[in-house]
Amino acid sequence: RSYDKRKNAALEIETMIRTYAARGINDATAYPMIMSVIGVLSKDFCTSMNANYRKGGLIGIAAVSIGLMSIASNYLDHLLPPVLLCFDDPESRVRYYACESLYNIVKVARTHILKYFNQIFDGLCKLFADVDLNVKNGANLLDRLVKD
Repeated sequence: RSYDKRKNAALEIETMIRTYAARGINDATAYPMIMSVIGVLSKDFCTSMNANYRKGGLIGIAAVSIGLMSIASNYLDHLLPPVLLCFDDPESRVRYYACESLYNIVKVARTHILKYFNQIFDGLCKLFADVDLNVKNGANLLDRLVKD
């Protein structure tokens, strides 16, 4: 049930971000709105004391990157830190969602993530050593994508 709520919210975020991204960089309201959404997801959700909020924030950040598509690379400085921070989360499901979120960001941003390779590599090393099998499997999928 919580997953369905997060998924529906992510679809709404993706649609909204796609609309703003389509307006282009010449639109005075697009960039501030996109940054506002990223800010709320990063600060209010990904750093929440509630694990469900953190999971929702991570899915939301992935949705933002998917909505941005070709211009996602312009926002990596804001999209990556909260995701990488959640690799150290005490909750295994949050770490898994962080893996999934980063997978979606990497899928969209492609070679632009090379600038952040060291941080991503450090995160992957932590995830490969994780005790949770789902987290390890997620890290494995992410690793294969990064290698491509």
